[in-house]
Amino acid sequence: MPDSPTMVRRRRASAKADVRALLRSSTQPFFVSLAGLWRSEIIEGHWAVGSQLPTIDELAEQYCVARVTVRQAIGVLAQDRLVERIQGKGTFVASSIRRRKIVRLESSWQSFMQMLDGNLPEQLRVDPDCQAAPLGDGDGSAAPSYRYMRRLHYSGGEPYCVIDLYLDNTCYAMAPDRFDSEMVIPLLGRLLPRRLHKMSQSFRIRTADMEQARLLRLPLGAPIGEVRRVISDRKGRVVYLGTGYYRGDSVVFDTTLEVPR
Repeated sequence: MPDSPTMVRRRRASAKADVRALLRSSTQPFFVSLAGLWRSEIIEGHWAVGSQLPTIDELAEQYCVARVTVRQAIGVLAQDRLVERIQGKGTFVASSIRRRKIVRLESSWQSFMQMLDGNLPEQLRVDPDCQAAPLGDGDGSAAPSYRYMRRLHYSGGEPYCVIDLYLDNTCYAMAPDRFDSEMVIPLLGRLLPRRLHKMSQSFRIRTADMEQARLLRLPLGAPIGEVRRVISDRKGRVVYLGTGYYRGDSVVFDTTLEVPR
């Protein structure tokens, strides 16, 4: 039996209230939250290149905000060159959009190496002789000293990860120039293929702080993925510890679990 008009109206009213409550829960102005939401729709391809956006009245109705708020949000997208406003016709998704590359955090070593292939680091801070890395219980034994590096990782010219890493100085001494300019984990894999034993990684959701938001070109407080990786050698010594903070709109965590028989 179809729903009555009254039930349909109540459902729509409830959905609108939910949308408005979610917007109000953000610490950002309404128009900034909307612009971030629509930016994701465009970057991820849900709003196709060249397609026309709904009218201001339609968007205001759908998202339960004032028309001026919609105009402000569209203004942010236009400033970022994600949309084009054509007089007398409407607003369209820009034709020059570059789709953000998806970074897949694979569960296998080989797939993970392939994902990092072609990525580039930018050095932000260095401590050449760090005596203590933030190891946890079960990580393994510490090396005598580590080289600490804070880096910004790029893929396809776009920043996708801020990372704090600690590299065993005995490993660093094997190829200092290369470790300073290349991705550390693939280089470790090439230089020490028989010495490395395992890599463990954990993942959780965080929000971007001021520096992470600035470096990753995100709004303050935007969702980011925190990935902690520990690589140990066959003697149980931790040769690498890294905590990376990834853009939430560019990372997919893939894993496969075998079903026991």
